[in-house]
Amino acid sequence: MLINLIKHSITSLLLFATSIAYANSYLKVLYIADSTATLNGKPYFFTKNTPTDSLVLFPYNIEGFNYETGFEYCILVDVITTQQNNDSSLTKYILNDIKYKKKTTQNLTAKSAFQDSSKWMLYKLKMKDGTKTFSISKAYIQFDIVNNTINGNTDCNTFHADFTEDSATLQFKNMITTKMACSKRAIEPAFINMLHNTTHFAIKSKLLYVYQHKKLLAIFIRKK
Repeated sequence: MLINLIKHSITSLLLFATSIAYANSYLKVLYIADSTATLNGKPYFFTKNTPTDSLVLFPYNIEGFNYETGFEYCILVDVITTQQNNDSSLTKYILNDIKYKKKTTQNLTAKSAFQDSSKWMLYKLKMKDGTKTFSISKAYIQFDIVNNTINGNTDCNTFHADFTEDSATLQFKNMITTKMACSKRAIEPAFINMLHNTTHFAIKSKLLYVYQHKKLLAIFIRKK
């Protein structure tokens, strides 16, 4: 009887031990801007890891952190990554300390100008033989501001890339495209060249103007 009880206890302890997830934790400093962005009905912080970094969206909840719009923060968080038994992982951010909380006199946050997942359809494109206007085109750009990526179509192939945006500057990097054969009249080479050369942008009404410094490269029309 005693032996069976001991065996049962050992088995229970082993089962309990194997059910415990393996966790790693470390401290992280976050600088948080004075306003948020709303995407799909959910607010996101703008954060950076150092004072000189560009702001990016932070798509996670910070437990114990009560954010107030109009204040800039520097906080210390515990980052806990738990390895589950099914080999998946779960990361939690828990407030450790607020280093400073500073009220801003004006909104200086570098908000993304691309606040939703609307498509920007190509309207005009600067080509070697002049500027070409499109009334119907498959070429477009679609921004994902949570992951700082874009996807779209060159009017021949689909593409994916990273983007960085800060005030009026805009750059596309790490571009990947599919490899379908295009017709001789395809605009794809000029379209991809435009993306590679983009340095600045402006949005006026429903139009997106893409520049290489002061040189206009293309115009896109916003389509929901």
